[in-house]
Amino acid sequence: MSEEKGRREEIKPVVWATEKEVDAWPPIELSRPEPSTSAEPAPEEAKAPKLELPAGIAEDSTHAFLFAHAEEAAAVLRTLVRKNIEGDGPLAGVAGAQLAATFVIGVGEEIGARVLEKLEWDEVKSIAEGVVQMEETSRHACLHALELVRKRIEEEDYLELGGEQYARGMLGKMMEPYRVDWMVESAQLPEISGFEMLARMKPEQVAPFVSHEHPQTVAMILSQLPPAQASGILACLPERMQSDVAYRVTTMEDISTAALQRVEESLTRSLRSLTLGTANAGGPKVMADMLNLTGSSVEKNVLDQMDGQDPEAAEAVRNLMFLFCDIAKLTDREIQTLLREVDQKDLTIALKAASEELKDKVLGNISEEVRKKITEDMEFLGPMRLSEVEEVQLRIVQQVRLLEEKGQITIVRGDSDDTFV
Repeated sequence: MSEEKGRREEIKPVVWATEKEVDAWPPIELSRPEPSTSAEPAPEEAKAPKLELPAGIAEDSTHAFLFAHAEEAAAVLRTLVRKNIEGDGPLAGVAGAQLAATFVIGVGEEIGARVLEKLEWDEVKSIAEGVVQMEETSRHACLHALELVRKRIEEEDYLELGGEQYARGMLGKMMEPYRVDWMVESAQLPEISGFEMLARMKPEQVAPFVSHEHPQTVAMILSQLPPAQASGILACLPERMQSDVAYRVTTMEDISTAALQRVEESLTRSLRSLTLGTANAGGPKVMADMLNLTGSSVEKNVLDQMDGQDPEAAEAVRNLMFLFCDIAKLTDREIQTLLREVDQKDLTIALKAASEELKDKVLGNISEEVRKKITEDMEFLGPMRLSEVEEVQLRIVQQVRLLEEKGQITIVRGDSDDTFV
């Protein structure tokens, strides 16, 4: 009992203060920390590095403004040149590149160079020519040109840079390089036909694209391209398709514009509208021009298969062609004329795959010493790709055609039985 009584004595009742007692209490003062004199200042926002002005230019001057806004100043000059904008006041009658040249003279060499380096080469060239031609101009006109450019910058009255390089950079992030080339050239050449745009593409780019089309469609395309381009595409086509396309080109007559437009829609989607009427399409001459620019293996494959399909068409093409083997039909004097234009190394390589008849004909028109040298070189000449030999033969054939154009030789094409008297 005594322990319990002791615990009760230790517990004291809680006595709550009355409202009057609380109001009578003195106010509580909270201690406030003294401001620290060593506190670090709040970090300032990072500022762009200040441009160092050329010597002698005040920070609040128009020159300083143009120096700091060189990109915009270049855009204004581009606008002046491309739109041939004319000045006013002391610059009345001065327009385009001359107006831009006045600005460049007035702004000084350092700022002028800073602005011009942001322009395209053709724009710089145009302005530079204006500077060269402008032997003298008044200071008043120069200052007016500076104010004109500054005003356009402040009003954002200038052309944003576009052009080929900008387009290529943007499109290059979206598509393959060959598609970029196609689209840019299409935009740059709005007045030419789509077939001419195809001619600017590499044969190896065009061939896979057309090889899945009907041979008649491919023939229509090739008939509209330059012989060099068409022959390259023909050589890149599958072998089974070459002769079929060649035959269709050979036997093709004039075709309607509507047919060409259908090819446009199904193949390129970029061909331009063609004029009404008919277009010169194919024919033996077109096919002969193509084959004249291919190697002999392509020629042989095309003509042999065409023989089985239509001997008359094949003969018509042969009669308009000049092949490397046709050099044997030249007169001795003409062969000698040709050999003076042909490199001896090329001749050695070209004869490596020639018939014995042609070898005898050619070697019979050179000196014994040179003939012996070429014969020995052919014996020691290592294995070569047929395409490499055909490339050399083609160079010699092109030399034959060049001599024919000059009237120095006469080409007998095909299997003519005509003789000279």
